[in-house]
Amino acid sequence: MSKHKVSKEELNQLNGFVDKIKGGTSRLGELELEKHDILHGLGMVRNDLNVFQNNLKEKYGDVKVDLRTGKLKSNIIE
Repeated sequence: MSKHKVSKEELNQLNGFVDKIKGGTSRLGELELEKHDILHGLGMVRNDLNVFQNNLKEKYGDVKVDLRTGKLKSNIIE
């Protein structure tokens, strides 16, 4: 086995690269967890929207709602 070593500056530079990789990997994991939470939240909102739309359909029939005015328009082609 060799008794040679890298210089202190080289060792510091190597450790700097390793620290940056560890930091990036950790941050990436945090972002993936945040992404999961956001996707889960969106799924819950979509579910709530479906329930709400079904309630509106029961109350008003098969209609479209103008999101600007709230006016109802029939979905049935006449």
